[in-house]
Amino acid sequence: MAVEPRSRERQEAEVHAFRFGAFEMNMRSGELRRNGSLVRLQPQPFKVLALLADHPGEVVTRDEIQSRVWPAGTFVDFEQSLNFCIRQIRTALGDSALNPRYIETLPRRGYRWVGGSVERVVPPATVHEWPRAVPDEPSNGDGAHEALETLPAPAEGGEPRWRTVALGLVVAAVVLGSAAVAYRVGGHAAGQPAQPGFQRITFNRGAVTSARFGPEQDVVYVASWEGHPWDMQIVNSGALESRPLELGYAQIVAASASEVAFLREGVLQRAPLAGGPPREVSKKVLAADWTADTSKFAVVRHHERALRLEYPIGQPLGETPRVSRLRLSPDGERLALAVHPIVGDDRGQVTILDRTGERLVESGPWSSLDGLAWTPDGTEVWFTAARVGAKSELHALALDGSVRRIHAAMGRLVIHDIAPDGRVLLERTGLTAETFFRREGEAQAHELSWLDVSAAEGLSADGSMLLLVESGDGGGPRYTSFLRPTDGSLPVKLGPGRGTSLSPDAKWALMIPVHDPDHVQIVPTGPGQPRRVEIPGGAAHVTAGWLPDSRTLYVTTRDESGVWATWLLDADGGEPRPLPLPEGVMLYHNTFSPDGQRFVARCPDRKTHCVYDTAEGDPRPLAGAKAEWYPVSWDREDRVYFRERQEKIPEVLWRVGADSGKVERVAELAPRDRTGVLGLSRVVVSQSGDAWAYSLMRRLSDLYVVTDLH
Repeated sequence: MAVEPRSRERQEAEVHAFRFGAFEMNMRSGELRRNGSLVRLQPQPFKVLALLADHPGEVVTRDEIQSRVWPAGTFVDFEQSLNFCIRQIRTALGDSALNPRYIETLPRRGYRWVGGSVERVVPPATVHEWPRAVPDEPSNGDGAHEALETLPAPAEGGEPRWRTVALGLVVAAVVLGSAAVAYRVGGHAAGQPAQPGFQRITFNRGAVTSARFGPEQDVVYVASWEGHPWDMQIVNSGALESRPLELGYAQIVAASASEVAFLREGVLQRAPLAGGPPREVSKKVLAADWTADTSKFAVVRHHERALRLEYPIGQPLGETPRVSRLRLSPDGERLALAVHPIVGDDRGQVTILDRTGERLVESGPWSSLDGLAWTPDGTEVWFTAARVGAKSELHALALDGSVRRIHAAMGRLVIHDIAPDGRVLLERTGLTAETFFRREGEAQAHELSWLDVSAAEGLSADGSMLLLVESGDGGGPRYTSFLRPTDGSLPVKLGPGRGTSLSPDAKWALMIPVHDPDHVQIVPTGPGQPRRVEIPGGAAHVTAGWLPDSRTLYVTTRDESGVWATWLLDADGGEPRPLPLPEGVMLYHNTFSPDGQRFVARCPDRKTHCVYDTAEGDPRPLAGAKAEWYPVSWDREDRVYFRERQEKIPEVLWRVGADSGKVERVAELAPRDRTGVLGLSRVVVSQSGDAWAYSLMRRLSDLYVVTDLH
């Protein structure tokens, strides 16, 4: 049953320590010991552990943990902080999420202590602690310093001078109270701007993908709450009353007083806010925005074998790298783009162009970038980004190229829109990447995430070892790669870099430097020295992988002109050989056959999947494979694996006989708790074909309307 609300402050004040098994928690010192030896545990995880241990066998809800450990007014990414605390607790206790001995997870509800009885140690008598001395501070000349004199120590064998202390505190209260009243009456301190005001407008547990200001006090957004299907909703920020628009999943790109424009599966559409069917505008669109009068669109769209920027639709301004956001200035004379050069990575920069496509200014690179909007006067683009990890802050890029920070907070911020009156639509979100592993025949997958943003990048041939990449705060500015046994044992740190592949024998990992991707590192997972390989003319080494022999590599590069190519080379050296692929087709996932003589990639028409000869090319369509599937692996039994990639979960893992064309459904790919899951980011399959791992992005969002940001 859930824990009933009651006064825990009184109970915790009476408890000196908790004892369970070999552990003892000292509530005064905040120390955890095992058989007398100190076990390192940070203060917040310690508080969560104490709360759970004080209620053995009971469900402690997530809301109750938040109210007790992160009280009201604490601006923190609660979901990510709580997940961090639980992981730290399990590490300290040697516990496991899969087979819990102490802490059991109850998806969507909370946690329960399953570690048996807990001894509550209560001191035999009440201990009075004397007030601690207040350190001297420089006097400000208004008498407040004299009122806050150092508190007196008790006289030898007598009572403390309470009256003198009380009188000093009364005087201090009067002085400080007067100052507080003056502050409230004046609105804010003289010469200082008003503090930002935050009004929360969503209150459920789940994810928001996009949002815009609508008419008057309305906000239009797309969300999935408590694991339910995605839908577009409109909420009045004054009354906090919302109603569904019944448009389903979409990515909102613009809104006006009467209409909303959105993307669904690459189709740009517009629909009336009052209700009614949407109208199609354009296809193969990746990002879009409209002018202030809603008459013209700017779009980034797929055109032949590239991404093309058009403004208005049909008038090309040039080709562009991958773009996640596009915003037009209020006067329609400039365009702001959030550009991401690495596929599957939100690392990127903000670029401002004029209406002819001429580049004006850039923000420089950011580790994580999501969200941008123009100020009402069109002099700045506000965006949310992080230099390191995923804890994005609100910044501004001016037309002269200068960047300034506007607002920072605990957790990740995402800006969605700025209203003409200056109100800002800001999302506070917890963004994590989680990795799960499963063997064929097992009832369910178990989690192998390590830090905050864990991504699966490779499995050994037998599925016993997993290559993990941490790209969040835990991974640092250069990312960090780990080798983790799939039985849940602790991982081994391989070093900085973006891991891309694990050799079938698990002896070597391939890693690409994040900041200088001009080469690939071959890193030993045990004793040995790393080696370096590079493709001449490859300005950016995008990805790399091992062939089944654990001696040959493939490397996909992009040159200075933006042309992609895939190469084969020996790990011990030698000249790289181009893989015979049609123009515009690249190899991103490792789909080589067991003998390395064939591989799967898009056919020359880019509509279906073909089997290519590694030496000659000679593509032939792969029977049974659907055009909308994505190839991810080829196993020892000559079966090719595909993910049925879609914008919602679960995804399905399929396999197709390379010669027979026989199609088999392998598994659904989705966690038990689907709240806030945006979709899968990576799927890897072992050469044995009986083990796979997948990574997903989970986003837990709260939307705010913010005033007085400058």
